Amino acid sequence: MNNVRVWVVLLAITCFAGGLSAGMALARPAVAPAPADEPFADYRRALRREFDLDAERDRLFAELLRNYQRDIEASQERVLAASRSQLAPELAELGLRYRQLIRDHVVPPARRIEFDQRVRQWEPIP
Repeated sequence: MNNVRVWVVLLAITCFAGGLSAGMALARPAVAPAPADEPFADYRRALRREFDLDAERDRLFAELLRNYQRDIEASQERVLAASRSQLAPELAELGLRYRQLIRDHVVPPARRIEFDQRVRQWEPIP
């Protein structure tokens, strides 16, 4: 290993590998990847790739998708709020039915009176 050429080639390969890895580590991507919690992330990536969107159009597209997700959630909340009044009595009835099933089939018979006393102390789940 006294040959100078071998050492020069080895040093050149080492420098090339170091520069390549540093360049890849420090380089910023042209278009930032979509965050994992971003709405419709897969759709955004596919459309961005298919239509080769530039950075400004991609930013606008991401903002539109966030607004779309927000509007969907607002619509769901409105529908749920409107149906809560109808849902509450049904849920109360289900709660009573399952409480009775738990009392009759889960709690040992010798401890059912204790269960009944505890139930009176517990607050119902709204």
